[in-house]
Amino acid sequence: MVTLTNEIKESLAATKLAFFATSAHDRTPNVVPIGAFKVLNDTTLLISDQFFNKTLANMKENKKAAISWWGEKGGFQIKGTVTIHTDGDIWEKDVAWMKELRPNLKPKGAVVMKITDVYAVVPGTEPGKKIL
Repeated sequence: MVTLTNEIKESLAATKLAFFATSAHDRTPNVVPIGAFKVLNDTTLLISDQFFNKTLANMKENKKAAISWWGEKGGFQIKGTVTIHTDGDIWEKDVAWMKELRPNLKPKGAVVMKITDVYAVVPGTEPGKKIL
């Protein structure tokens, strides 16, 4: 099980924009900018879906996804498996969070990413190095 470090959690919390990558069953890649994401707990992320179309279709076909960012507190790439929630506790938490964060947006779904790997994206001698 991969457990996020405080450095990774602080870096993600400090960034405003991340890039979420998915792939269709035939391996056609798709990447979209996202602004509604957060650490749900030390092993999972929550991504709120307001606009996903191809991304949603991809996640239904292929549960593997990645998120990457770079900001004032550095950046990382996280890979994992996703589940989509449109009701229940996770869904309700997502709706409440979005009412607080961006009241004009209404979630279509709550995506939970179970973290499997974390990679460095910093420039230098070891970009792409698996760190968790």
